[in-house]
Amino acid sequence: MGFSVGAVNVRTGNFVCFDNTNHQIGPEHVMASGSLPPGFPATEIEGEQYWDGGLVSNTPLQWVLDTSSRKDTLAFQVDLWSARGDFPRNLLESEARQKDIRFSSRTRMATDQFKKQQLLRRAAAKLLAQMPKDLLQTPEAEVLAAEADEKVYNVIQLIYRSKNYEGTSKDYQFSRGMMEEHWTAGYNDAVRTLRHPEVLQRPNGRDGFFTFDLAREGRE
Repeated sequence: MGFSVGAVNVRTGNFVCFDNTNHQIGPEHVMASGSLPPGFPATEIEGEQYWDGGLVSNTPLQWVLDTSSRKDTLAFQVDLWSARGDFPRNLLESEARQKDIRFSSRTRMATDQFKKQQLLRRAAAKLLAQMPKDLLQTPEAEVLAAEADEKVYNVIQLIYRSKNYEGTSKDYQFSRGMMEEHWTAGYNDAVRTLRHPEVLQRPNGRDGFFTFDLAREGRE
């Protein structure tokens, strides 16, 4: 089973994904992925200090979509922060809203970009299949062949919509009551999502890509 966690190198500011295909995962990697400042100190790994990867990307979907070798993929993306929200009316609401924007995973931007990328990959694969052998041996064709792909992807987005009373402490509020409320909301959203049969169907469009967001498709 694949396992990966994200962290940010404090010195360089670069996002790093620690994956068990190229790292011997230990407790320090998991701790680094949750070292959110200023509540938690940075975690040291091999002489470098790391903070929570959410400072750059809370759910790095791109890592899943770009990882080779590519496979037909069904991905459930759980996002605890919603990029969409009401306009704040005071300082406290402004602080809560900026946390939503900062920690949301730029989900729709990532999926929109990947959809375009998929369209190009599948178009290249179809063109290469029709090319004569002399053209297939050119450097340009080899570049296209490295990117050409006919795999399909379903990305199912489960985005938590916070309650107004959660306020500015929602990034470090881990009380039992709050956690149970989150778990219940996630479970109910998953059940409602799986009632839509198209979620599990193989995409058949030109781009081979399907994305589903319960909030946009209609909450039940």
